[in-house]
Amino acid sequence: MSLDAWQGVEQEFAAGAEPIGLFEALGGKGVFLARPEDNIPRALLRNSGVCYIHSNLFEVSSPECRNPLELLAYDKANEAYARLASWAYEERTGEQVHLYKTNIASDPKGESEYTTVGAHENYLVKRAGFESRMHLLLPYLVLRQVLFGAGGYVRGEYWVSPRTFFPKTLYSETSTDYPIVSTRDEPHADDVFFRVHIVNGEGTRSEYTTLLKHSLTTYVLLAIQDGHIRDIPEIADPIAQGQEIAKNLDGDWSIKLTDGGRIGVTDYLNAHYMDGVEKLFADRQPSDQDVKVLKELKWSLEKLDQGLLEALSTSLEWLIKLGLIDRGFHQHFQIEEGLDEKTAKEAAVNQYTAVTDPLFDVLVEEHGIKTVVSEVDVERAFLEPPANSRGQFRVVAAQRLEGSLSSISWSNLKLKKGYRTLQYDFPQLDGWNPEEIEARIKEAQDLLEKY
Repeated sequence: MSLDAWQGVEQEFAAGAEPIGLFEALGGKGVFLARPEDNIPRALLRNSGVCYIHSNLFEVSSPECRNPLELLAYDKANEAYARLASWAYEERTGEQVHLYKTNIASDPKGESEYTTVGAHENYLVKRAGFESRMHLLLPYLVLRQVLFGAGGYVRGEYWVSPRTFFPKTLYSETSTDYPIVSTRDEPHADDVFFRVHIVNGEGTRSEYTTLLKHSLTTYVLLAIQDGHIRDIPEIADPIAQGQEIAKNLDGDWSIKLTDGGRIGVTDYLNAHYMDGVEKLFADRQPSDQDVKVLKELKWSLEKLDQGLLEALSTSLEWLIKLGLIDRGFHQHFQIEEGLDEKTAKEAAVNQYTAVTDPLFDVLVEEHGIKTVVSEVDVERAFLEPPANSRGQFRVVAAQRLEGSLSSISWSNLKLKKGYRTLQYDFPQLDGWNPEEIEARIKEAQDLLEKY
């Protein structure tokens, strides 16, 4: 059995006051395949992902992907769709609007100090093995920031993970409660699956960070599902301790446990998660890619444990920004006239996160920031769904059933026949070869003829 697990990412982009204009401008570029009849700002994209406006944010969601490497290409395609929206909007209006893959932004409504922006991660696991063990995930989500934090400023202070500013509760079905673990049960698939919806994630420009984040999270979830991670010590006050870790830039992180003891963060991750991941690898059949990623994860944890943070300055996002911007600002940047140093650093971090600005690509070239996927991989992910996937069926359905479609969702079609609306479900995730796709299109057509 492989280590593949269906997964996807929803990326929120901060886009100022013009998200609807950006959405409509993107639609003018021929990349929308279907929109619901009520014309709400939501559209199926050429790659079978979805673009929509949510809470005044321009959001792009990847199609479901089989593994983290495939997902990485579609995450970069999300950035490309946002970039195209910006270009298209400038063509229409003459005004340039930047889109930021940021994780914290000033609240445009002025109702609070900050508003949350970020990446929601989605993973499908077997319900029977995971649902009763969901609590085992919580410490991992609190502690993984030392590897995968996005880095950024909160009240002028550099944090490992700005997203730790927001959580209000440990568990909730409602994302606006800012839980660490979302309990919302919405798999968009057969009920044998449970969707792990991580709403406190952070978008990262570093391909290496994104790949390792989705890989280790996949392995941890599968290890919990398969029973390789069973008993772990509870963390005392996870929300507060998560913020304390985020404020500590020296790498000597430790946490207090509910039994009164203390343990180093890397020691906790190694003893209670990586050990279970090793057992998972021994029990299943990891691909060469998985073996390579596990080696990289072990190496990264070892460097963190040794306090050799500089060894990770071209690979992990928070350390890339820390070295180049927070601590190396005067070496790599110039302060614009009229800006103080604090404001200039925050502006540089914002510029780094802007998918519409060349700064990140310049830094990749000049400072050797690690990359993973090729331009060919990203272009394919921009134009096409994952091969032999449910995403391919959605694309074909949008093209072949265009005149009869009221709306199309992840796992169902709403077909219109006169004044009637008929629902056609397709919950399965595997087996989408060309023959199966053709058979399911015929079933949908037969449903229309029947009524």
